[in-house]
Amino acid sequence: MTYQQNRFEEFLHLIEKHSVQEGANYSALEGFATYKASAPQSKHPAVDIPAILVVGQGKKFCYVGEQKYEYRAGSVIVLFYPLPVETEIVVASPEKPFLVAGVAIDLGRMSEILLRIDRIDGGAVKPTPTDLSSIFSISLNDNLLDPFIRLVKAQSDPRDTAVLGNAIIEEIYYRLLCDGRGGELRFLLQQRGEIQRISKAVDYIHQNLDKPVSIEQLAIMVHMGQTTFYKNFRSVMHVSPLQYAKSLKLHKAQQLIKEGKRANEAGYLVGYSSPAQFSREYKRHFGFAPSAT
Repeated sequence: MTYQQNRFEEFLHLIEKHSVQEGANYSALEGFATYKASAPQSKHPAVDIPAILVVGQGKKFCYVGEQKYEYRAGSVIVLFYPLPVETEIVVASPEKPFLVAGVAIDLGRMSEILLRIDRIDGGAVKPTPTDLSSIFSISLNDNLLDPFIRLVKAQSDPRDTAVLGNAIIEEIYYRLLCDGRGGELRFLLQQRGEIQRISKAVDYIHQNLDKPVSIEQLAIMVHMGQTTFYKNFRSVMHVSPLQYAKSLKLHKAQQLIKEGKRANEAGYLVGYSSPAQFSREYKRHFGFAPSAT
């Protein structure tokens, strides 16, 4: 622990104050939200967005492929790409709910900050070994905690939110890039190799959820051999390309059903030509049929 306990208690009080409802609490500032859960939750599938998450209270496990990440008070979780995960909240109660504050990651804005850093420091030295994972955890420190406190405080005043909010988010990006693992992060952002090519494949999958996906097609698109592409995709995303695409399709279908689409229509819109196959895979993924959504 490298932060002042009294400052962390102030942060916890602030996110509890702004988490007035269960689940996500979105602010007037795009890209910032808090999350509250007043009871444990059993393991269930989800898709987490790119974000910097600071855990204030409670405990949660996040399963990504074969990896397990622990979200506990004082930890910082960073996700660079949308990830299909399974989550399980294990410590939460009405008296002490599970609480998190999060800032969405805009890789374009973060890269602009990196360019400014590089004008002063020069290019980042390649870390050894290089971890290509799109999710990792770090310990919270005062340099990162302080702007998070100011960001949550700003939500109490619409003028502060409008004038200061985005500047504080950029400071959070800067502090993250200057963290102990900052050299590794900076290198990943600067690379023009594997991770950028995987990013291109990820973007294609997101933009074409209604189309079938093949490893051969994706590998050709990013100029890799199929074996190399498969290996590198799993290194970054922790699941295979087809597992990743299927998870995104099913979560999009669930969203469409909740918005009023019929199950068969939702399945068709995410690329399923067979209603029976869609229903079967939906139930396998979520644990219940589309009709029960």
